[in-house]
Amino acid sequence: MVEINFTRGLDVYALVDSDSDEARAFTTYLGYWDCLARAVEAEFGSDPIPQLVSDVASRSAFQKLQNRAFAGSSEVLKGLLLNGWNSEQNLYLVDPDDPRASIQTQWINVFAYYSSGRAALAWLLVQNGSAPTSHRALLKSLAALTRSSLIPAPWDRRCESHRPLNFSGFTATPTEVSNLASDVDCYDLVAKMLKTTRGKRIDDLLTEQKRRRSVGRARNGERAAIDHRTEPTTVFDFMYRSRARANYGDPSMFYMGHLTDARSAAYLTAVRSVTNATMGLFELLIAQRAGDLLLDAATHWMARDRSGISDRVLKARLRTIGVVG
Repeated sequence: MVEINFTRGLDVYALVDSDSDEARAFTTYLGYWDCLARAVEAEFGSDPIPQLVSDVASRSAFQKLQNRAFAGSSEVLKGLLLNGWNSEQNLYLVDPDDPRASIQTQWINVFAYYSSGRAALAWLLVQNGSAPTSHRALLKSLAALTRSSLIPAPWDRRCESHRPLNFSGFTATPTEVSNLASDVDCYDLVAKMLKTTRGKRIDDLLTEQKRRRSVGRARNGERAAIDHRTEPTTVFDFMYRSRARANYGDPSMFYMGHLTDARSAAYLTAVRSVTNATMGLFELLIAQRAGDLLLDAATHWMARDRSGISDRVLKARLRTIGVVG
């Protein structure tokens, strides 16, 4: 019988895979999640929720939220919150230093989008009395929401057009950087993330247009016209892009591209950090207008969670927000 040393094999394959397209793709997505995590830390510190609460709560637009009562369905709101929290729990099933984190690098993209997306839908329901019913409608609504003074950095950064390249929300004009760079300003890499995400969206829309007309070439100016009429690209579009990449893309980016346990740990840590802060932002907004409903849903959820994760994550956030004691 031939004995195979799988541990040694992993080391050999990591060396072989390090120059692969899969490794570069993983590096790109890791860099984008990490730049968002670094931006959150730059704005609010390593424990972001307290400073995030202080920042947003001081805004006049936030204080005015209490002037209008929630007019939507409490059951729909509860369902969205529970769905978001249940998705978020999956980010904490494996610790970053656990070798199994390499398996999680694919699916945490899905859980991050659905947890953040359901929290966003819950807020839009509270804000408007109804919520979007499709992914694209949600992303359009969030693009509009990022123009509100309620939304702080980094969620307020936008790419308005791809050609010519135009950003908004940035305090300084972003510098062009490589998508593989790591030692660059976090907001320069956020801008690169938004640029590439928008470029892919425009290309996909152009491909769909050509498919509908059964032609191989686009009309003159067609790409520019699509770019012009497409809503701004935001952080939430990148979250959706990551989810779609995990759901429908070639999985080799994750099982080949992670290369080392340290890279898997960094990926999981960054996704957790961004998702935690994003959830906290929307929970804070919901609490200002529908605090009792938020508390009821959270109490229902935490009382039935035997994993202990909600105590460490959700309860800690809601205590800082002031929803629970």
